[in-house]
Amino acid sequence: MRNLLLPEIQALLDDKRLDVLKEFCEESHPADVADALEGLAPEQLSKVLSLVSPETAAEIFGHIEDHQQVKFADAVDAKTVASLVEEMGPDDSAELLRELDEKDAAEILRHVPHEEREDVKLITSYPEDTAGAIMTTEFASLHENLTVAEALSSLRREAPDKETIYTIYVVDSAGRLTGVVSLKDLILAAPERKVALIVERDVISMKTDADQAQVAKKMKDYDFLAMPIVDETNRLLGIVTFDDVMDVMEEEATEDMYHLASLNTDERVFTPPLKSVRLRMPWLILNLGTALLAALTVSLFESTIAKYVALAVMMPIVAGMGGNAGAQSLTVIVRGLALGEVSIRGSWRALLKETCVGMLNGMACGAIMGTLAGLWFKNVWVGLIMFTAMMINLVIAGLFGALVPLVLKTLRLDPALGSSIFVTTATDVGGFFVFLGLATLLMRHLV
Repeated sequence: MRNLLLPEIQALLDDKRLDVLKEFCEESHPADVADALEGLAPEQLSKVLSLVSPETAAEIFGHIEDHQQVKFADAVDAKTVASLVEEMGPDDSAELLRELDEKDAAEILRHVPHEEREDVKLITSYPEDTAGAIMTTEFASLHENLTVAEALSSLRREAPDKETIYTIYVVDSAGRLTGVVSLKDLILAAPERKVALIVERDVISMKTDADQAQVAKKMKDYDFLAMPIVDETNRLLGIVTFDDVMDVMEEEATEDMYHLASLNTDERVFTPPLKSVRLRMPWLILNLGTALLAALTVSLFESTIAKYVALAVMMPIVAGMGGNAGAQSLTVIVRGLALGEVSIRGSWRALLKETCVGMLNGMACGAIMGTLAGLWFKNVWVGLIMFTAMMINLVIAGLFGALVPLVLKTLRLDPALGSSIFVTTATDVGGFFVFLGLATLLMRHLV
């Protein structure tokens, strides 16, 4: 069946042609259905989800955007949300409930069966952005004293309720992780052989308090489909799966992108205008303060500009080039910090490299612009001032583009948070001061 568009779905609801909607939901991929239902009012969405089995409804709901899930949960009764939470993975349920009001989340959990409720409570007990907060408790495990035949029999019983069984985790009687075994090795091993004899003992795992970005990086480095998550006693509590890591990587990339642009991560394309204004205004006011600092720097050289007005033409070029170069350094360093390529201990190398790059780019761009300025205004001193100011400002850009995120990281703050404002301020103030300061010193050669 072809994908339906939102207006078609709304028309089918209005005409009460629920059989067509049911067929669409059952025969299409849950992700396609979720995309088509995006934008429906919570009451309409609830009506569509009630047409299919609880398992199918939960699959569709799991693919709906987070903010739409929250809007739905706020609008419908607790029992309706609980029926979805019961069928969703515990990690997805925990993510939804964490976004809701504490009382509403507790009311929803009250209608969820005990076992699923305890799994969700365990995950929500860990701080956001940690491995414990994004893990799922639906994993396949075996005791090492089983035979291969017993292990395969156990997996047949467990598999329907688990997220992945390609890698099976081997535990002892206390639930401590002792090894891993692949499904392939189990299938190929002799039925009477003990699991303990084919298990891989060199297990890579992470603690529940590990940062989610570190989990994502390690899974990428080792090409893992899932990462086992253990507590301080090495007891296996859950796994982080590849789809969770994809969400983490998207979230981290979005967060860095928003912070580099001085935006709040709560804002989306269709966030109400007044809310967007409220989220953006603090950063704009901070930016206004730094812009005034740059304006104050220029005001110190009013007499210089009055004597040689051509300087006003060239000033934006020096500041603009510095801002662009600073953004380049800033992006490289923030990415390096996010991927673990740059450590605080070895940060001096990154700082030195970006400063050298700034100097070399400054010399090249300064030579070009200095030559053009000298020819334009028929004064070699204008060209020399432009060359020197451009070179120094691009050194400032490289230095601060690397230094600001490193300092923020040292202070345990997001290295992207507000970095662009501070770097732009440095290049604007530095560029104007150097350019106009040199012009003041060499004014007798200009006039």
